[in-house]
Amino acid sequence: MVAQPASVPAVRRFVDEALTTWGRADLIDDVGLSVTELATNATLHSTGDFFDVELRAARDTVRVAVVDTGSVAAQSIALRVDLDVPEVDQDLEHMTGRGLLIVSSLATRWGIDDLPGGTRVWADFGASSSYASSRPLLAPSPPPVHPIDSPTRVIELLGCPPDILLAHDDNLADIARELRLYAASHADREAAMIAEQISEVVRLSALSWDAARVVAKEAVARHRSVVDVRIATDPVALPGRVQALRQAVLAAEAMADQGLLMTMTAPAPVQEWRDWVEQEMLEQARTARAGRPFGDYRLFR
Repeated sequence: MVAQPASVPAVRRFVDEALTTWGRADLIDDVGLSVTELATNATLHSTGDFFDVELRAARDTVRVAVVDTGSVAAQSIALRVDLDVPEVDQDLEHMTGRGLLIVSSLATRWGIDDLPGGTRVWADFGASSSYASSRPLLAPSPPPVHPIDSPTRVIELLGCPPDILLAHDDNLADIARELRLYAASHADREAAMIAEQISEVVRLSALSWDAARVVAKEAVARHRSVVDVRIATDPVALPGRVQALRQAVLAAEAMADQGLLMTMTAPAPVQEWRDWVEQEMLEQARTARAGRPFGDYRLFR
């Protein structure tokens, strides 16, 4: 792949299609999110012109790796992982560190290998691993913090049902995936544009939202019914992104109602949760008010 942002969606499609072909659709979310982070890192930080994506399947494990041709050493990459940097005080380098933190949270194992012509960052997914690491994961140490220049506000989604959050994300992913297939098979530019709108809005907020998804998955694994989610966002750009996503989803749901898509309209609990999230994000971004729990919204709306 050419090391440019336009390559990242192609990487995700490659992984989705391969896992589906191998009968490992259960790993699409975790592997797809992780390879998106790794490909983005290779694009933004490797200093190389190209990168390769490797996907291998064993009996119990799938391994994904991104190999870049840059000059950034494994030690430097490992230093980006920092568990203690506040979300609101992160420059681009620290954002990359949070991407690697997401990978480490989702993968069974992961690591970094120095190569003669670049670096390989790999991650294993599955109940166990049949691969032997050529190099142990390097211990991270905290990098210095530099405030970012763009405005940032932390949005609080309090009392958020993690299962509904994940169902919402799955619904968006299903819509975007089917729209791409529909556009490709019907030469439908409008469907392709809707899919791109959904993908672009999700991509723009993916850094913080992916971290929220990790929190939600952990809450579900621990059988928690609610969880507090905090998302760092740009309050100036947020309203336009929310509106664009809402319009794109409504257009896709209209296509589903016409029988053009197999993906069904999101169930009522997901739509109710989506309305609450939209209201909370917009009002908190505009007024900096404190978050209101989802339970209160359902009770008094």
